[in-house]
Amino acid sequence: MITIRKLSKKYGSLKVLDELDLDIKTGETLVILGRSGMGKSVLLKHIIGITKPDAGMIDVDGAKIAELSGPNLYNAIHNMGMLFQGAALFDSMTVGENTAFFLREHMQLPEEEIQQKVSEALKMVGLEGTENKMPSDLSGGMRKRAGLARLIVYRPSILLYDEPTTGLDPITSMQINDLIVKTQRELKATSIVVTHDILSALCVGDRLALIRDGKIAYISEPETFMKIDDPIIEFLRKTISQDPSRIKEMKPRV
Repeated sequence: MITIRKLSKKYGSLKVLDELDLDIKTGETLVILGRSGMGKSVLLKHIIGITKPDAGMIDVDGAKIAELSGPNLYNAIHNMGMLFQGAALFDSMTVGENTAFFLREHMQLPEEEIQQKVSEALKMVGLEGTENKMPSDLSGGMRKRAGLARLIVYRPSILLYDEPTTGLDPITSMQINDLIVKTQRELKATSIVVTHDILSALCVGDRLALIRDGKIAYISEPETFMKIDDPIIEFLRKTISQDPSRIKEMKPRV
């Protein structure tokens, strides 16, 4: 579905991505792990076309994203959606209006059909009956779920998640993880999840990747990944061992 070759990006003298190579399989959930400032979110922004690379190639289902702009870029990414770290809801719109935004702006649909799709999306994330609430009326977890409803309402084939569980309590994080897995299965979508949360990664990921020094250092299935002899992965192993209650609650794959 997605092929990335020699992707490079610098901000001033800071080299964030350094000839990064990555292949993402159709229908999988790939989790990208790494320390802060290692380029995880920057990579997502390149895939969706928000940021242009200094060099390199991004092929999304045959479209060379880095080479496109304007209507051509829109046509290439219209089946992609992104859940931003802070949900990025429009504060002046209700939950229902936020969820319907893409449908009203980009699809010629009768209002009755829009309302039906909005209701279905909100029900899917457990927010039925919140159409008339404002984002300020929602908790952090509810805002994340509202952002997810806005993402899935038009059923994109590629889903990007930027730190979906950051700042959430363990129970709410577990709910978001369940929603990511449920959404991937129902939409049969290709999903990319950027996270610091190793337990979340183990709950949702078909494969895990570690980004370091602007490159993908390791990528493999969760069980193999967690056995790699590397200081960062050793730290992740210790993080899990120190919180056995969350392991039981979140039902990680390994």
